[in-house]
Amino acid sequence: MSSTRNPSLNNEVTTARGVEVELKSNGAPIKVRDNAQTKAQIAKGTSAPFDFGVTVAEDAEPGTYEMEVVVEYKHAMTVGELEGGVNEKTTKRHFDVEVEIEDRARFEIVDTETNVRVGSSGTVDMTMENVGTEAASDTTVAMQSPNGDLTFGNGASSATRYKGTWRPGEQKTVSYQVRASEDAKEQSYAFTATTEFEDTDGVNYQSDPLKLGVTPLPEMEFSLSNVSSDLQVGEERTLRGTVTNDGETVARDVVMRLTTENENVNPTEREYSVGNLEPGESANFDFAVEISDGAESGPRQFSFVAEYRDSDDEIRKSDSLTTRQKVGEKTDTFDVDVKKGSLSNGQTANLEVVVTNTASETMTDISAKLFADDPISAGDSEAYIDELQPGNSTTISFTVSASGAIAKDYPVSMDFQYDDEDGDTFVSDTYREPVTVTEKQGGGSGGFPLVIVGIGVAAVVGIGGYFRFR
Repeated sequence: MSSTRNPSLNNEVTTARGVEVELKSNGAPIKVRDNAQTKAQIAKGTSAPFDFGVTVAEDAEPGTYEMEVVVEYKHAMTVGELEGGVNEKTTKRHFDVEVEIEDRARFEIVDTETNVRVGSSGTVDMTMENVGTEAASDTTVAMQSPNGDLTFGNGASSATRYKGTWRPGEQKTVSYQVRASEDAKEQSYAFTATTEFEDTDGVNYQSDPLKLGVTPLPEMEFSLSNVSSDLQVGEERTLRGTVTNDGETVARDVVMRLTTENENVNPTEREYSVGNLEPGESANFDFAVEISDGAESGPRQFSFVAEYRDSDDEIRKSDSLTTRQKVGEKTDTFDVDVKKGSLSNGQTANLEVVVTNTASETMTDISAKLFADDPISAGDSEAYIDELQPGNSTTISFTVSASGAIAKDYPVSMDFQYDDEDGDTFVSDTYREPVTVTEKQGGGSGGFPLVIVGIGVAAVVGIGGYFRFR
């Protein structure tokens, strides 16, 4: 019954409020995925859509099935014009609806595999099955990625593959090249796959998007073990170790790079080729490293990077691999010991020196040079050693003279120029050794001191001649 005094109240009676709609299978081979849906109100003469997600059973036969729709709502029976009171009622109604399961192709994702790694490219393999009752022809499958961390080809957000005819019950694997950026995480990224095809009547269809997740693998990982060295200040020694592929795929063309940057650390080479490493496989490496004379002994940190090629044949790098190694104190290349080193003033004698190779490699073409200051002089100041192996010794000699000396030790110096096993030429540190001058023998009773201050050598020789004459 309508109102003549206040027509706006008529809507209270004719409007359905709190409308709730529920879809039930009612025995059909269809599963309803969504719960009941609601609308705040629906006015008389208007309509409102209600969408429900459904899944058709795999063994469902094509045909027409009945499902049930239950609608529950509230509406006003009467509204008082003067006092404004509302007499409200809840109504529930049941409707039968027909649903047709068509005789055509339908697709589902049955498996997904990937070898895509963070910071690299790889393959996403998606296996799909035609679970429908009819073959599909001219089938294409498009995959989309809504996230920029995982892209197709040269940064595209989608890619399409052609699969042709697809029979009912047949499974096919669709492969895509996907690249994960260096900022990608080891988490599942949402992708969608959409299928387009023609049915047996030549009618084109496009499926609803199917959802799948793609989780990139972590970056290729390597580890160090068995790292050791005999590094020493002023020497070229060896730094060695073992690298292991801790990843799940083959690392191709692996090269170990010594990346330590220190002016006192001088490697002969900074690269060591390891080759291919299978998952879990290890390989040894070593570097010849010279520690400069100006370095301090003690612990040092050395850094390495493993370079390898990925599936796109691009060079990739591992995280920095570090190790702490001790650098030994500087030691002399040679040990020098004067075996015979005494003479009388005014005498010339042979100075015999034992030279020992204290290094860890064979030295060759060794040239020794002796330096002396007054009152000691060297008439023959050079000696030569063809080869001296580690720990071996040999004796060399020099001719020295003392003139105007007193009885005591005088220093002489010597150094060595030599070649190492790499053919590089070095000059050793300077070695200072004593030469002992004794009193002149046979000088008569009481004699004279070996040196008279203020009188030159010629005067000493003259006086000596005078006594010999008498």
